[in-house]
Amino acid sequence: MYSIFIRFLSGKAVMFVCEQIRNVRYRLKLSQERFGKKIGISAKSISAYETGRCVPSIKILKHIADEYNVNFMEFPSENRNDLREKISQLENSFVQLKTLLAQTFSSERIV
Repeated sequence: MYSIFIRFLSGKAVMFVCEQIRNVRYRLKLSQERFGKKIGISAKSISAYETGRCVPSIKILKHIADEYNVNFMEFPSENRNDLREKISQLENSFVQLKTLLAQTFSSERIV
């Protein structure tokens, strides 16, 4: 669920997570191979996460957070407003979709 939510939000949220993974690894001076090995992930996967080619699942983020003591849920304050705006847009889109579906199906007649 988190992975789907993060993908929908924006490139900023995805890149924040990617940067966090890379920053943790750099700070610990670990290769992608050694970083991933500790949590059972290949260096190729770590590379994909760090570059944003692939979004890690919540399970992977939890493994990284637990092993390396980081918190991926704390977005920088400048991103919080972006997140609130995107969530508001999502809510509005769902309301519009619900209204459209109600109108579409209420006008159908069973023959």
